[in-house]
Amino acid sequence: MSTYESNAPSLWQPLLPKPDASSHKYSRGYVLIYGGYPTTGAARLAAFAAARTGAGITAIAVPEIALPIYASQLLSIMAKPYSTATQLEELITDKRVGAFLIGPGAGVTEETRHSAMTMLDTKKPVVMDADALTVFAAQADLLKTSISGPCVLTPHDGEFERLFGIAPGRQLHQRIAQTLLATAQTGAVVLLKGAQTVIAAPDGRLIVNEHAPATLATAGAGDVLAGIITSLLAQGMPALEAAATGCWIHSEAARMFGLGLIAEDIPEYIPAVLEQLMA
Repeated sequence: MSTYESNAPSLWQPLLPKPDASSHKYSRGYVLIYGGYPTTGAARLAAFAAARTGAGITAIAVPEIALPIYASQLLSIMAKPYSTATQLEELITDKRVGAFLIGPGAGVTEETRHSAMTMLDTKKPVVMDADALTVFAAQADLLKTSISGPCVLTPHDGEFERLFGIAPGRQLHQRIAQTLLATAQTGAVVLLKGAQTVIAAPDGRLIVNEHAPATLATAGAGDVLAGIITSLLAQGMPALEAAATGCWIHSEAARMFGLGLIAEDIPEYIPAVLEQLMA
């Protein structure tokens, strides 16, 4: 089995973004999330997590038909409506955006696929999760030709199988080998979610997160994780370290909460985890 490092703060703590007296909302990172419809909760969970992780601005690009749903439940997080493909492209190509997230609740549609390609074309950091992975089913090679900036793919087992055509094994050594093949095939950091989450970079670096409690097996937890990682990327962390840090923060927040955890609880505990890490 390939040698890996067990995820721990010592691997990435010096790279954690820290606000100082000169910080302003744009210098702290602008996260733009693709907001789906009619499934709207996933993008909102990701947005709350991104904001709690320190992004100075968090916005969701939402179809105009869904604006009342998003706007009625968002305050500091901005809902940016669009009604045409051109308007959506203008939101994506805004030079102030620091990192993108696409996939949670996005829908398996041509618009999701086109939007993902537009985000990748900016060469800015992109996190691809959920439906944004499924729209490229069996087309991992196409992703490799499209990825030219930092990119993190965050599949669960089903999404991994659809994208790469391989069902992840049950044993850790199998999952490590498969994740290493996936990162080589795409040129992205690949984070294969599970009880032991495997995080691999194209240069062969390998981290396994063994810190997650069983309570994270709950709907929406993956959306929260994607939001945390996107926030860290927008604040300047490298892709592998952002993925590993996000995994650890996500796990520790769930541990702090304990039994009865639902996805909405996790963002509320992120500040306490950050406080510990920066103490």
